[in-house]
Amino acid sequence: MDIQQTSNYNLFTTITGNRIINKKKVEKLVDDINNGLNLLPYCPIIVYEDDNELKIVDGQHRFETSQKLNLPVYYVVCDKLDLRQIARLNSRSDKWSNKDFLECYISLGIEDYKLLQEFIKEYEMIYSAAIELLMNGKVKTGKNTMEIFRDGELKVNHLEVAKEMASLAREVFFRYKFRNDRYIIQAVQELKEKGLCDFEVLTQKIAATPMLMNPQGSAKEYIYNIERVYNHNNQKRVVIF
Repeated sequence: MDIQQTSNYNLFTTITGNRIINKKKVEKLVDDINNGLNLLPYCPIIVYEDDNELKIVDGQHRFETSQKLNLPVYYVVCDKLDLRQIARLNSRSDKWSNKDFLECYISLGIEDYKLLQEFIKEYEMIYSAAIELLMNGKVKTGKNTMEIFRDGELKVNHLEVAKEMASLAREVFFRYKFRNDRYIIQAVQELKEKGLCDFEVLTQKIAATPMLMNPQGSAKEYIYNIERVYNHNNQKRVVIF
């Protein structure tokens, strides 16, 4: 595959739904080139031809850098790809962030990804925990969840369960920065399934002694911590798990 070059920037166009340009990344590339490290000729952008235009599949930041510095654009031409194929390509190389994948699939009109975006915004939850809750109804699930998300195959199967767990964790632990920790969500869900914890009592106990709750490294440790708070000043220990 031949590496071609041109200074005609008008030949190129970005693909709707491809990731947004990170200005800081462009600035870093510009700084590197201005300081004598120009690798653009050795790292061509990847494009495909469509309607007399060269659609940028990979290398938007290198293209922006070339344009900003009035340097030639080095490129190779591949077969035409659709946006889903481009997303899958980037999922194999980890070039995209979770936000890039989310916005890509939303632009394709996939409603499940729109629901995920709304859920993350509402509950300020990390991607992996939100995705596991929405897909499987539990935070503790298999290893392939993020790969499914990046491949555009996310299915929101447990929206109400996810909202219930996230809301409960927020109501009880609202005062703590770790209220949306994946392990505390898991701990809350396990306690709820056990059915022995009165969450109104737990909320009152935490309000009385907020300093007793601390960040933990696993769901089991959170359960131990919660049980300690729950039994604070109790004459008789109450088992909640």
